[in-house]
Amino acid sequence: MSASRRRILGAPPSDGDAVAMPEALSSFGPFRGRLARRLFIAMLVPVVAGVALYAVFAQQRAHALLEDELGRRLAAAAVAVAVQILPEQVQALREGDEGSRTHANVSHKLDLALARFDLRRVLLLGPDFSGRIDTSKRLALGARAHEVLADEPEMRRALEGTATASPLFTGKDGRPYKRAYAAVGAPGQAGGVVMVEGDATYYTPLQRFQRWLLLWGVGVLGLLLVVVVVVARRITGPVSRLSEAALRIGHGQFETPVPAETQDEIGWLAQRFEDMRRAVAARDERMQMMLAGIAHEVRNPLGGLALFTGLLREGLQDQPERLTEVARLERELSYLNAVVTDFLEYARRAVPVPEEVPLAPLFEELVEVAAPGDALVKIELVGQPAVQADRGQLRRLLLNLLRNALAAAPRGPVVLAARGTSPGCLIEVRDGGPGVPNELRSQIFTPFFTTREKGTGLGLALAREIVADHGGTLTLHDAPEGGACFRIRL
Repeated sequence: MSASRRRILGAPPSDGDAVAMPEALSSFGPFRGRLARRLFIAMLVPVVAGVALYAVFAQQRAHALLEDELGRRLAAAAVAVAVQILPEQVQALREGDEGSRTHANVSHKLDLALARFDLRRVLLLGPDFSGRIDTSKRLALGARAHEVLADEPEMRRALEGTATASPLFTGKDGRPYKRAYAAVGAPGQAGGVVMVEGDATYYTPLQRFQRWLLLWGVGVLGLLLVVVVVVARRITGPVSRLSEAALRIGHGQFETPVPAETQDEIGWLAQRFEDMRRAVAARDERMQMMLAGIAHEVRNPLGGLALFTGLLREGLQDQPERLTEVARLERELSYLNAVVTDFLEYARRAVPVPEEVPLAPLFEELVEVAAPGDALVKIELVGQPAVQADRGQLRRLLLNLLRNALAAAPRGPVVLAARGTSPGCLIEVRDGGPGVPNELRSQIFTPFFTTREKGTGLGLALAREIVADHGGTLTLHDAPEGGACFRIRL
């Protein structure tokens, strides 16, 4: 006997059981996406942050090292120029001495240093930081050197005997430059200061280094992205399939094994799921055999009782008062037989075999069976609705709902309605009865719950299971007619 698409008897469906199996499986997608995103963030963000911090640190460190190296080189050049000039020569230069031999001699030395050390500018200043000789001709002899007064702390340290470099600055041409200062003469007896200015040409290789670092960083991040995607899929893929397997087992599909795809904890968990599937399937099979045995043992006496009741009716034809008791026996036997039938239909429901089912002729057939003369039932169709469903199970489902509606509203109105939706089809069974009290709405789909004296409590539970097997939902609403509206979406 097939164990597919059935629940263990006695396990009441939860409120979420109205969601069909395919929809439940598809709902796992967002969870899988969130897990993948979390893995992606957990693995990629720290690495990206680390690479970015490393790149910034490397760039700043390289910048600082190259700047220090340029400062040392310029300071050495300033010292080399300063030792060639005597303090007396600086003191001898006065305003108007541009044509003197001293001015020419010192200017020649500064020009040679300019070419030898590949400098942009060499400036000789007096102890009061006024101009003496400027290779760029921008500062006149005796003029105040306002341009370099921002470096006064460095110039004063140079007068004390320490060659010092200034911070980087940007010239009018937009390029970076750096200056260094050295004293002319001994500390404390310096006759002036030599300023040398150099172009920060190290920025060119530093920019190349930055581009190289950026390209390598992009390459590493791209490789890391591929690794993260592969690892995330290797984790989320088995987890997704394991979740789908758990949903199948929860919906009573025990035929498909749960494979252990990996050799890690997820694989171990899959093996435990497979053990659970086998145990549940075996227990379900034993229960089906037990139910079949119970039905057989019960129906045999019921058949015998029905036979003897018929004989009894024939033997009491001349005693009308006793025939009333026989009729009562027949009603009770019929009720017991209906209970056994409903019990087995709920527990041993077959796998649906879908086919195209036009609803118009099916509705007419249901009305003829449940309410001959269709005085109480009205059919409302929008277009020519049809569904893909197992015709026998759909007929049983709708007949059950229609009979419930007629029992709730024996004088009508009862409506069978259907219309096509995108996608699928919407079917409604409405009645004008008293409706379902709010306190009972959460229980009406529970197996064996009934408010009727002779009800089995399995009709609505079976209806909901049939709808779920077809990938749809069955919900309860208030009908415009004032009673209950059972809405089926397929």
